[in-house]
Amino acid sequence: MPEAIAVLFVLAAAIGVYVWAALQSRHPANQYSGIDLERLRNHEAWLKQRLQLARQEKWSGDMIARITADLAAATQKLAKAIASPPVR
Repeated sequence: MPEAIAVLFVLAAAIGVYVWAALQSRHPANQYSGIDLERLRNHEAWLKQRLQLARQEKWSGDMIARITADLAAATQKLAKAIASPPVR
């Protein structure tokens, strides 16, 4: 009997942690703030400048491809941050 109680306790604790984590993931504090948006915009602008410099100075194709991929990822992340509801 004590083993069954221990198993039920562990199961209840696991369910509680799961519900808590699900609620925390929807918490506004876990969304992008204005500072994060500014940082993402600055990062995107920096990558654009770096890509322009790489093309002007004829850097290697691998380096230009890597910067282009980073820029695409940053643009996508910024679009996602802008689409998420603002933090108050």
